[in-house]
Amino acid sequence: MGTVLSGENRPYRREPSPVVFSGGKMRVRIEMKSRQTVDGDTDIFDTVSDGILREVGDGTQILTYFQDGVHNEMRVDTAGKEVTVVRNWKHDNAFRYKENTKHVMNYETPMGYMELGFDTKRVEIDRVHAELVMNIFLSYSITQYGNPVSENEIEIRIAKA
Repeated sequence: MGTVLSGENRPYRREPSPVVFSGGKMRVRIEMKSRQTVDGDTDIFDTVSDGILREVGDGTQILTYFQDGVHNEMRVDTAGKEVTVVRNWKHDNAFRYKENTKHVMNYETPMGYMELGFDTKRVEIDRVHAELVMNIFLSYSITQYGNPVSENEIEIRIAKA
C-alpha cells in the first residue's frame, strides 16, 4: 500500500486522478497514525474508523466518522490545501489546519473550555495512490494559553471500505 512520506524521500508527484463517487458518497476506512512529542517524549497513536466520504464540489470532500464515541466531520479542501475538523457538530470549536497558518480556539473539555493554539507547518493532500481514496499529512504545534505543549504529525489514509 502507498504511504505518506515526509522529508526528502518523497516519490514523484503526478496530477491527482478524480475519485468517482456513487450517488455522491462512498463508505471508507480511515486509518490515522498520530505522533505527539511532549517535553522530548514521543507517543504514537493508531486508530481505525469507518466513515462516509462525500464530494461537495470545488475540490472539497467531507468525511464523517465516529471516533471514541465522538462525531467528527472533516472537510478536506484539496484546492486550498486546508483541513477543518468539527467535533460533535460544534462549528465554533473547529480545528483548522492550513499550511503556515496559526489558529486559536476554545477547546471544550468536561470541566470547561481552554484556549488551544495550532500552528500548522505542513498540509499535504495526496490522491495519487490507486488503492487509496486519499492520503493526508498534517504537521503542527499545539500551545495552551500561548505556552508550547506539543509537536504533532498525523498521517491519515482513507481507502474504500
